[in-house]
Amino acid sequence: MIPEYAKPGDTVVECPHCGYEWPYSGNNVRATCPSCGYKCKVAENQKGMVLSCEDEVLIDIDEYDQTVRRALSLGLKRGNRDYRDGIAEAFTTKDGGSHEF
Repeated sequence: MIPEYAKPGDTVVECPHCGYEWPYSGNNVRATCPSCGYKCKVAENQKGMVLSCEDEVLIDIDEYDQTVRRALSLGLKRGNRDYRDGIAEAFTTKDGGSHEF
Protein backbone atom coordinates (compact mmCIF):
# COMPACT_ATOMS: atom_id res chain seq x y z
CA MET A 1 0.00 0.00 0.00
CA ILE A 2 1.36 3.39 -0.99
CA PRO A 3 0.77 6.25 1.48
CA GLU A 4 -2.07 8.45 0.21
CA TYR A 5 0.04 11.61 -0.10
CA ALA A 6 2.92 9.96 -2.01
CA LYS A 7 4.04 11.27 -5.40
CA PRO A 8 5.96 9.57 -8.23
CA GLY A 9 9.65 9.60 -7.37
CA ASP A 10 9.12 9.40 -3.60
CA THR A 11 10.76 6.56 -1.71
CA VAL A 12 8.40 4.75 0.66
CA VAL A 13 10.21 4.23 3.97
CA GLU A 14 9.09 2.03 6.85
CA CYS A 15 10.25 3.02 10.33
CA PRO A 16 11.98 0.06 12.02
CA HIS A 17 11.02 1.49 15.41
CA CYS A 18 7.23 1.99 15.09
CA GLY A 19 6.35 0.49 11.65
CA TYR A 20 4.93 3.73 10.21
CA GLU A 21 5.28 4.08 6.41
CA TRP A 22 5.71 7.44 4.71
CA PRO A 23 6.85 8.85 1.36
CA TYR A 24 10.34 10.35 1.60
CA SER A 25 11.37 12.83 -1.09
CA GLY A 26 14.75 13.91 0.26
CA ASN A 27 18.18 12.68 -0.70
CA ASN A 28 19.79 12.20 2.70
CA VAL A 29 21.13 8.89 3.95
CA ARG A 30 18.86 9.08 7.01
CA ALA A 31 15.23 10.17 7.37
CA THR A 32 13.24 11.07 10.46
CA CYS A 33 10.00 9.19 11.04
CA PRO A 34 7.12 11.70 11.18
CA SER A 35 5.28 9.46 13.64
CA CYS A 36 7.86 8.71 16.35
CA GLY A 37 10.90 10.86 15.44
CA TYR A 38 13.25 7.89 15.03
CA LYS A 39 16.10 8.50 12.55
CA CYS A 40 16.52 5.53 10.21
CA LYS A 41 18.66 4.73 7.18
CA VAL A 42 16.61 5.21 4.03
CA ALA A 43 18.36 2.50 1.97
CA GLU A 44 17.92 -0.17 4.66
CA ASN A 45 14.26 0.64 5.37
CA GLN A 46 12.83 1.56 1.98
CA LYS A 47 9.92 -0.38 0.52
CA GLY A 48 10.45 0.89 -3.05
CA MET A 49 10.16 4.03 -5.15
CA VAL A 50 6.73 5.24 -6.27
CA LEU A 51 6.28 4.84 -10.02
CA SER A 52 2.51 5.36 -10.14
CA CYS A 53 0.24 6.48 -7.33
CA GLU A 54 -2.98 5.69 -9.19
CA ASP A 55 -1.92 2.11 -9.91
CA GLU A 56 -0.01 1.77 -6.61
CA VAL A 57 3.20 0.65 -8.33
CA LEU A 58 6.54 0.63 -6.53
CA ILE A 59 9.81 -0.12 -8.32
CA ASP A 60 12.43 -2.24 -6.61
CA ILE A 61 15.49 -0.07 -5.95
CA ASP A 62 17.22 -2.22 -3.33
CA GLU A 63 20.28 -2.95 -5.46
CA TYR A 64 20.99 0.61 -6.63
CA ASP A 65 23.23 3.18 -4.97
CA GLN A 66 22.14 6.63 -3.85
CA THR A 67 23.18 8.33 -7.12
CA VAL A 68 20.95 6.07 -9.23
CA ARG A 69 18.07 6.44 -6.77
CA ARG A 70 18.34 10.23 -6.92
CA ALA A 71 18.38 10.24 -10.75
CA LEU A 72 15.30 7.99 -10.86
CA SER A 73 13.49 10.15 -8.33
CA LEU A 74 14.18 13.38 -10.22
CA GLY A 75 13.03 11.87 -13.52
CA LEU A 76 9.81 10.48 -12.03
CA LYS A 77 8.96 13.77 -10.31
CA ARG A 78 8.95 15.53 -13.68
CA GLY A 79 5.87 13.49 -14.62
CA ASN A 80 6.92 12.57 -18.16
CA ARG A 81 4.78 9.62 -19.31
CA ASP A 82 7.46 8.31 -21.70
CA TYR A 83 10.03 8.35 -18.89
CA ARG A 84 7.68 6.37 -16.60
CA ASP A 85 7.03 3.86 -19.38
CA GLY A 86 10.77 3.40 -19.86
CA ILE A 87 11.35 2.94 -16.13
CA ALA A 88 8.48 0.43 -15.96
CA GLU A 89 10.14 -1.62 -18.71
CA ALA A 90 13.70 -1.38 -17.36
CA PHE A 91 13.18 -1.87 -13.62
CA THR A 92 11.52 -4.65 -11.67
CA THR A 93 8.36 -3.63 -9.87
CA LYS A 94 7.73 -4.76 -6.30
CA ASP A 95 4.81 -6.92 -7.46
CA GLY A 96 6.89 -8.46 -10.27
CA GLY A 97 4.58 -7.22 -13.03
CA SER A 98 5.03 -4.82 -15.90
CA HIS A 99 3.01 -1.64 -16.40
CA GLU A 100 2.25 0.84 -19.16
CA PHE A 101 1.07 4.37 -18.51
